[in-house]
Amino acid sequence: MMSNLPNSVEKRMQERIKREIFEEYKEEVNYLKTNYGFTKEFEYFLDILSLSAYPQRLKERFDRPLVGTYCITIPVELLDALGFHPIRLCCGSLAIQKFSSSFIPVLTCPIIKSGISSFYLEYSLEELCDMIITPTSCDWRVKLPEIVANKDERFYIMELPHTKETERGQKRWLEEIYELKRYLERRTNKRFDKKKLLNSIHKYMLAWEAFEKLLEMRRKGLISGTVSIILANTFMLDDAGSWTKKINEFFSAYNNLRCDEKPRVLLVGSPLFFPHLKISELIEEAGMFIAADDLCTSERLFGSVVYNDISEYGLLRAIAERYQLSCVCPTFIENEHRAKNILEIMQEHDIKGVVYHVFKGCHPFDIESFNYEKAIKEKGFRFIKIETDYSKEDRENILTRLEAFKETLY
Repeated sequence: MMSNLPNSVEKRMQERIKREIFEEYKEEVNYLKTNYGFTKEFEYFLDILSLSAYPQRLKERFDRPLVGTYCITIPVELLDALGFHPIRLCCGSLAIQKFSSSFIPVLTCPIIKSGISSFYLEYSLEELCDMIITPTSCDWRVKLPEIVANKDERFYIMELPHTKETERGQKRWLEEIYELKRYLERRTNKRFDKKKLLNSIHKYMLAWEAFEKLLEMRRKGLISGTVSIILANTFMLDDAGSWTKKINEFFSAYNNLRCDEKPRVLLVGSPLFFPHLKISELIEEAGMFIAADDLCTSERLFGSVVYNDISEYGLLRAIAERYQLSCVCPTFIENEHRAKNILEIMQEHDIKGVVYHVFKGCHPFDIESFNYEKAIKEKGFRFIKIETDYSKEDRENILTRLEAFKETLY
């Protein structure tokens, strides 16, 4: 590990990898500016993404303590109400993986490889967070705190029940929400205030409404899938209020665009984090339009807390339901309605096929792919599974497969 290296060697390694990370981010930003209709409204979001390579500048944007999160099951409204700024820590950098290549399995999920490596990078975003929350979703998430235990003691673990349709599973998750509330109260020396929680719920609801408008434009072929994924990625870094304001300004620049009439596909599977947008970019380079997706870093990221009881119990129960019952992560045991939702989206929006994206080592999505392939093909839709990682070596091979897949959609 890094701690076993001489100081001079470690310093040179840190400097070299930092340069590679900066170049990685710069290269992707330049690619997006060149290929995705760069406008001044788009520049704000690219700047936010670029700040991930400059963590101190990102932290300076916020006047509240940062809480790092690793999953969409973490209730951001509750964190916001108790005075924290939630920020997603998952990383899309390939260069950073060099820090952990010597002590984790080769077939580890690349998201986890990069996430673990971030703890060994000097002045990383992880280092600037006041606390880090991770759920027991996939097996890699479960082992993450243990792997970096000698590096960090700020982890807070939320035990996510993998049975969500049973009363027992729902009660357990509600207790986890209550325990998180109590923990945050102890950390801040502040009592929970339901008025502040209602304000936070409303603030995020406005963001969800803005994202719904984005999805409407995407369904009509006005905004590409990659751009939509980029905008969702920035939400995981930015302040919800600022993001909502800027996304509404962004819409105004796209009022007169022509509809994209390429074959329409649905992107399903492992999440995409900037600067790793390989699969969505290759789908579009192959001549297809990503009309919708089922990614937890894009369309599945958003959703309002719906409540009819403004007591503390009523609000926390509504939050628990929002972050468990509505989640269709493959780590849950009961997930039949995810396939149903996918098929409904395809039928409603004239989508011809599914690109099922799996990272090597991402076992939950890999296992589920077989059932989804069967269900999708039985309904007469096309299906292709792409297994990859953060490397660039397979780009041409994937592009060739996607171009051949496109020909089956006519």
